[in-house]
Amino acid sequence: MTLEHIGLNVAEPEKVMTWWCENLGFTRTHPVFIVDSSGRMALEFYHNYKAGINDFPVVDPNTLHIAFTSEDTEADAARLVAAGATLVETIHREGFDMAMLRDPFGIPVQFVKRANSILLK
Repeated sequence: MTLEHIGLNVAEPEKVMTWWCENLGFTRTHPVFIVDSSGRMALEFYHNYKAGINDFPVVDPNTLHIAFTSEDTEADAARLVAAGATLVETIHREGFDMAMLRDPFGIPVQFVKRANSILLK
């Protein structure tokens, strides 16, 4: 099995997708889908009135976050803060750098640099 996408029910999908494309390098491929720069992973942002909207601003980032690899977590975090994100915390220890943020809509975003990748490829 290969992961295709993760779907998130949000209040303002158009605004979320535009911000993610402008600031995180995604490309819009469909009315509700954006694809990362690898072209292999998509996020779906939609608003389903029948389901409850995720209250991302109050969700602890340790419960849910969307993580990106980064060569420079501090620079990437500063770039997102300048674009309207909020810095939650940073961690720096040998072999691991992390910055946790919230995008302007409260969605937790993590930048991580690891000495040893958790991925198989």
